[in-house]
Amino acid sequence: MLVVEDDPAIGLDLRMALTRVGAVIVGPAGSVAAAFAALADQAVDAAILDIRLKNNELVFAVADALAALRIPFVFASGRSAALMPLKHSDRPFFDKPFQSAEVVEALSQLVNPSRA
Repeated sequence: MLVVEDDPAIGLDLRMALTRVGAVIVGPAGSVAAAFAALADQAVDAAILDIRLKNNELVFAVADALAALRIPFVFASGRSAALMPLKHSDRPFFDKPFQSAEVVEALSQLVNPSRA
């Protein structure tokens, strides 16, 4: 599970929630470059993406790569869903502050659709 999040507290919270359900966590990656490095180094089966990272960097290049690889992902961000490119507008979106368990459950359903 890849976590792309630049806020250390939120990243830790997501890591803990994912660990509780038995996920192996990659990250949190705080930048697009770190996310791509993680994708190159680790097998990733799903991802949680913050939209805007440090220095106003947007995560959509990572989202595009994940979509091309058919890796499921959700957005969890304090930024408006209005920033979402049309090609990603059908992805689950969680507005901060969110409940980590809710994000993890939605991601679990994408990874294991038979659980839904």
